[in-house]
Amino acid sequence: MSGRELQRRAFLLGGLGIAGMSFASLVKLSGSSSPVSSSAKPGAAGMQTSRGSLPSSASARPTLRLGWSPWADAEVVSLMAQRVIQQAYDVSVERVLADIGIQYASIARGDLDLMLMAWLPLTHRDYYRRVRDRVVDFGSMYSGRLGWVVPDYVPASELSAIPDLRDPSLAARFDNRVQGIDPGSGLNQASAEALKSYGLSDLELVSSSSAAMTAVLDQAIRQQRWVIVTSWTPHWMFARYRLRFLQDPQRVFGGIEWIHALGRPQLDLEMQDVAGFLTRFHLPDQEMSDLLLQANDQTAEAAVDDYIALHPARVRYWGTGEIASA
Repeated sequence: MSGRELQRRAFLLGGLGIAGMSFASLVKLSGSSSPVSSSAKPGAAGMQTSRGSLPSSASARPTLRLGWSPWADAEVVSLMAQRVIQQAYDVSVERVLADIGIQYASIARGDLDLMLMAWLPLTHRDYYRRVRDRVVDFGSMYSGRLGWVVPDYVPASELSAIPDLRDPSLAARFDNRVQGIDPGSGLNQASAEALKSYGLSDLELVSSSSAAMTAVLDQAIRQQRWVIVTSWTPHWMFARYRLRFLQDPQRVFGGIEWIHALGRPQLDLEMQDVAGFLTRFHLPDQEMSDLLLQANDQTAEAAVDDYIALHPARVRYWGTGEIASA
């Protein structure tokens, strides 16, 4: 494997790259059971049992442990799944904050029951390969993408692809900067690789945070200045602004990804109703962007509650498999 391939694999393993689980989460995942978090609604029995034997009756079911990472889409999707599972099946769901790599290992061991952030086929390829024979893949819920983004008022005739930025005069139109996010993020590592792969010596990657990136983008759009930011979909900024990804002919950032739901071994057999929900759980891309925008403007909880209230037929289908008549 070449040095470049090793570098690319390293940053892809980071996914969107917001890693660093708290010590408290590590302790929670290492134990055989834990109290229901404040975000979990008690089920009919409100009891927990051994991970090795999950009873099939709703009245005796343990709390399901749902892993999530501190990404905007992960927060919204995990809250949505928690609400629907609790309301449809009278099962208590505890959301457990954890680094994405820990989630894969914990699902395979059975320390977590579910995770909803498997970016496949490329971004989390190596994580998935290590556990694929010990997890249940319930399929994709929505799509995603990583890359460099510009406002749509930057003419595509002048800039359509990352290699175009080799032109020093074009790079200068962007103040010779690419606005990044967290320094240790997978997206920033991919961006640093893009600078090398495309020979963009006139550009500097500016590390900051996700919030700083969106603030820089907002200010530039208000002033109609040219700006390049590192970003991903789904993200609320695509619902608020007219944006486009720059083409990436070397596929440094990969391509369109599908975000899958994974379950621990035997979950599909032991909780068939929950398994059915996970196979039906799907969010259209535009609705996902709108949902994330509302979550950013208000709260994730409010956005999820409103979505459920506005889409009763879809939520019913997720929970029961019944398709509403016309």
